[in-house]
Amino acid sequence: MAWLNNAATRDEVLANLPNYQAGFNALYATLWQLKEIPAQTLELCRLRIAQLHRCELEWQREELAIPPAQREALQNWPTSALFNEAQQACLAFTEIYTMDPQAISDEQADAVKKAYGEAGLVALIEALGLFYGLTRLTQLWGLTSTCEGVSS
Repeated sequence: MAWLNNAATRDEVLANLPNYQAGFNALYATLWQLKEIPAQTLELCRLRIAQLHRCELEWQREELAIPPAQREALQNWPTSALFNEAQQACLAFTEIYTMDPQAISDEQADAVKKAYGEAGLVALIEALGLFYGLTRLTQLWGLTSTCEGVSS
């Protein structure tokens, strides 16, 4: 994987994969425009995955502006008044998904469906798969540079 050795950002890695870069960027940009679930909720979930995996680069990445107080309280989301019921349902789902997707309970899925419907649950699951994978790839690739969101 010598082509990764000089890459410090996700964009630099993808630049070495021109056949995949445009498709990846389009897919990733689509997540932030889903009508089924708010982009702010997805960003909270993405950040929580980064926190759980202690991935500083993904934690520093800002795909969408989150109020600083909410970002700072993310580790304590279950007890913080800064997160609404829908966000808490998605964050609870995210934590279990990150540890063991097969351990997600019907109650956790129902809480997300209550907030965003069946389509919102599916959108969340798809987004979590991508966020989880990107966080783990960031660690695997040893990316170190602070980077901004993926450009389209």
